[in-house]
Amino acid sequence: MIVYRWLFGFVTAAVALVFLVGASAGVVASDDDDSDGHDATCSGGSIASGVYKNLNIAGVCTVDAGSVTVKHNLTVLPGGSLIALVGGSFTMPVGSDLKVGGNLDVQTNGVLFLGCEPIHFICSNDPDQKIGSYVTKDTIGGNLRAENALAVVVHQTAIGHNVSLRGGGGGTSCTPLASLGGSPPYDDFEDDIIEGNLTIKELQTCFLGIFRNTITENFELKDNVDGDPDGNEIANNTIVDSLSCDGNSPSPQIGDSGGGPNTVFGRANGQCANPALVH
Repeated sequence: MIVYRWLFGFVTAAVALVFLVGASAGVVASDDDDSDGHDATCSGGSIASGVYKNLNIAGVCTVDAGSVTVKHNLTVLPGGSLIALVGGSFTMPVGSDLKVGGNLDVQTNGVLFLGCEPIHFICSNDPDQKIGSYVTKDTIGGNLRAENALAVVVHQTAIGHNVSLRGGGGGTSCTPLASLGGSPPYDDFEDDIIEGNLTIKELQTCFLGIFRNTITENFELKDNVDGDPDGNEIANNTIVDSLSCDGNSPSPQIGDSGGGPNTVFGRANGQCANPALVH
């Protein structure tokens, strides 16, 4: 599945760059960090840097013009896409980070690309597209929830409560989709801190990958079907409570990810009660 992950990262960066060049601001924000902002909807293009009360994503919108703070909730509406892949370094430039105080919801056929990092998912603006050095510092104070979303890809993000993906996934044919820049659909969480439960159920997608995350409560993987026989890869995660896996095809595996077993402090159950998968 490494080939798909690299392809997806490449075309996603290309899609983001299209909107970086000549895109007009989809919404206008308050520039006062102490303000509660205002409700806004982005119908396409760059989201203006600043503070919003609640923010809806109705088109293909990018966080690429400076950092965006949403005091309460951010919602990717049906068919909308949010691309936040512009990072920074410890000196310059400063990244275009996303901070959501409440929940981030991805609705039917919505797309979320949130966060980037060296090697694993290189930022679209990084001058080094082979290894990379830029990184994002995105945060979600509440829950991240996706219901029948097309694709959810999250890197290097701190999430204050639970993460839930249910249904969707774009199908198991692994056919390249124009709406994803020519990539097959997949869902992926890498190098995130999830201060709650991670629950993924009933996905029908090309590939699901869960790598190097810290999950402070339970991780449940149930009834997910990947078209790639090397799918449902989970590796090098730290799970403070239990890991439960049931009804997944293929069975959860490390696969060709190059990773190692997951650290589980509670119990590993079902398909994940596998000494090759946990320690």
